[in-house]
Amino acid sequence: MDKLGIYIHWPYCISKCPYCDFNSHRLKSYDSDEWLKAYKNQIKYFKEYLISQNFKKFNLTSIFFGGGTPSLMHPKLVEEILLCINKLFNFEKNIEITLESNPTNLELNKISDFIMAGINRISLGVQGLNDTDLRYLGRTHNISDTLTILNLIQNKIDNISVDLIYALSCQNLKTWKKELKTFLKRFPIKHLSAYQLVIEKGTKFYDLFNKGELKSVSDSIYKQFYFSTKSILKDNKFDQYEISNFSKPNFFSKHNSIYWNSENWIGVGPGAISRIWNIKNQRVELENFKKPSTWLKNCLNKTVNLKKITKVNLITSEQEILMMGLRLNQGVNLNKLQNKTFLDKIEILNLKKEGIINIKQDNLRINEDFFNVHDFIVRKIINNYQFS
Repeated sequence: MDKLGIYIHWPYCISKCPYCDFNSHRLKSYDSDEWLKAYKNQIKYFKEYLISQNFKKFNLTSIFFGGGTPSLMHPKLVEEILLCINKLFNFEKNIEITLESNPTNLELNKISDFIMAGINRISLGVQGLNDTDLRYLGRTHNISDTLTILNLIQNKIDNISVDLIYALSCQNLKTWKKELKTFLKRFPIKHLSAYQLVIEKGTKFYDLFNKGELKSVSDSIYKQFYFSTKSILKDNKFDQYEISNFSKPNFFSKHNSIYWNSENWIGVGPGAISRIWNIKNQRVELENFKKPSTWLKNCLNKTVNLKKITKVNLITSEQEILMMGLRLNQGVNLNKLQNKTFLDKIEILNLKKEGIINIKQDNLRINEDFFNVHDFIVRKIINNYQFS
């Protein structure tokens, strides 16, 4: 499979959000020339690695600048990285190039520079639709900042995605529904990612939760938020193409679809992960050093060093194909699996009879009304389920 995505990780933020378990750190001074050299060296390393794995043609469909807060990068740094990638891989005609940003860091003159550099999609970390929710989430912007930024950039770039978090203990369902409807009517966004708040290990929220100082909502409350959000987005002509992702027609995330379809991507930057199908049709994972200074040191050398390269065993990689593919509304084609011995055929039959899943022409999918219990379904149909 020669389809390819490239993820560029920028590890720095203005502050660390209490719910965030990503590899992000408070912004400090950095040498832009050093970082550019390190990014270029690792991109060249991956080009050589892919050639060694018999990639003859690179169908580069997406590039994603994530983090951290990559809008804190200087636009010239983004431009130079893109020039390097284009020289080595060549952009597909309709390539999607996304930059993540927070409403506090993206002003009109900077978005113009990012667009000139080659960015054609913005993913905006709005997260909350009122100041109370934003304070709860530890965000540094307020709703006024969000509205100002969206008013400015909607005339500059057509493809805008927004991230929102719902089912907070401080949220009122009626208020959430009203705010979401108003927000969608006001701004012509093309893509929306809506996530339930998950308390992840290693975060400030996790520590507070264990001390009894933070509450989570019940499953029944979460379900109300989930189906209300889903219904409002449907009424506003958004297609639910993945459990937490909704888009206007033809504006689905090309980059994230590579992950969900278990295709090829390379991860550049501190802590980034690559997944590649090698010449023996084995899944290979390449892991970068996580600490920014360690990654930088290892990528400034003439010989780029990774933390480790692992061949993923067949059963694990095929369970991953199924687990990730079932997140999609289209489901997963079972012909992608070489070995189906881990499937529980009796459970699959039972779930099919109950109308929870369906199988047509070897394509297995979860019926849309049961997306919210994806993990439960996966555990049912996979023997010795290995993923958390």
